[in-house]
Amino acid sequence: MIAVLRRLQASPRMMALADQVIVSACNFFTTLITARLLSVEGFGQFSLAIMGTLFAANLHRAVLTQPMNVLGATEGPSQLALRVLSLLKVHLFAIPLAACFIAVLSYHLFPSVAMFIAVVWYLAGFFLQELLRRYWYVRGQLGYAFINDVISYGGQLLLMLLVEWVWELDRVNVFIVMGITSWLGFLVGLMKVEWPRPRVSSSLWQTLSQHWRIARWLVLTVLAVWGAGQVYPFLIASLGPVVVATFSASKNILNVIGILVQSFGNYLPGRAALLLKEQGKQALRRHMLVTLGQSGLASFGLFVIVLWLAQPLLHLLYGGTYDHAAYLLQILAVGASCTILGAALGAYSLAMEDSRSNFLANLGATAMTFTAGLWLIREYGVEGAAIATSLSLATAMLLQALLVFLRYRSLPEGVQRA
Repeated sequence: MIAVLRRLQASPRMMALADQVIVSACNFFTTLITARLLSVEGFGQFSLAIMGTLFAANLHRAVLTQPMNVLGATEGPSQLALRVLSLLKVHLFAIPLAACFIAVLSYHLFPSVAMFIAVVWYLAGFFLQELLRRYWYVRGQLGYAFINDVISYGGQLLLMLLVEWVWELDRVNVFIVMGITSWLGFLVGLMKVEWPRPRVSSSLWQTLSQHWRIARWLVLTVLAVWGAGQVYPFLIASLGPVVVATFSASKNILNVIGILVQSFGNYLPGRAALLLKEQGKQALRRHMLVTLGQSGLASFGLFVIVLWLAQPLLHLLYGGTYDHAAYLLQILAVGASCTILGAALGAYSLAMEDSRSNFLANLGATAMTFTAGLWLIREYGVEGAAIATSLSLATAMLLQALLVFLRYRSLPEGVQRA
């Protein structure tokens, strides 16, 4: 294990990929285990709660950790540590705000005081653990981030299985377990931060002002992305937790594409931007066509596999509980295929210094969600939600393609970027 870790540390790109695999795989299996062990109604309520925490986490990332990635990249270790110290203090306000959001969600979707407390416990630990995880990325110490995620994400799987073995896993103690390992990851990471002496921090207002200049577009993008597809479990909540559970079980299988989508975001923008700078517009075009061709093949392959194996996959992963959802999985696979292509297109937009196209594409998809999507849900229930999800994601992908084309055409021939 130590030898493997040393080899990964020698290649930052492989270390980042390994870290992302840990996070994505553990999240996938966490959802899989809860779907197999909880009742269908319990899994439906768990799904709504976890989607609520994911929304809060996306806003947390947009306001705090992503701006830290940008601002901290040009700061020395002491300055960056002081920024982290200020952000830790910001959480004295961020966590109560998130708790208020979860309280509203709990009142309407999972009315249980015990579950509300467990979800807030987990979300607080996740916020803090994620802050330190991103700190290690900014410092370039990906090995610490990897260890942190093994403790947090890998630990939650082991502890969940232990709880099920000695007691019984339910919708409440799932969040307690995830909270325990998130807090443990945070505390271990905290001990490894090289704090400056004396330990002073900058003004909280100054820190938030710096972050907000970057975060405002990111927050709008988060809202647009959620409207483009993530919001559907909430839109069908009125149909009951059993329907939500069926929809979420199908969607979870397709979350495996997250590794590919995240890889596009991590690698493609920098590579494509460098190619544009050094070799110009035509070289970027060739690279883009090759990547989109490969992404198209991957998308088509995913769709064909799901089309043929939807029911066997559901039976294998969920033990027969959700076999009847095969048609939902097949419909949702169309949207997942569009997501792969959209992620590649979005990466090239960033390479061409167009940070608005992702927001605009998802804004168009949000309009689709709250017009045709709501009508489809009202007329066809959960099947309509699956169709609407794929339509929204296809809309985002097509708009992103149009915006990439327009941006590319606006570039001068033979451009050399400074």
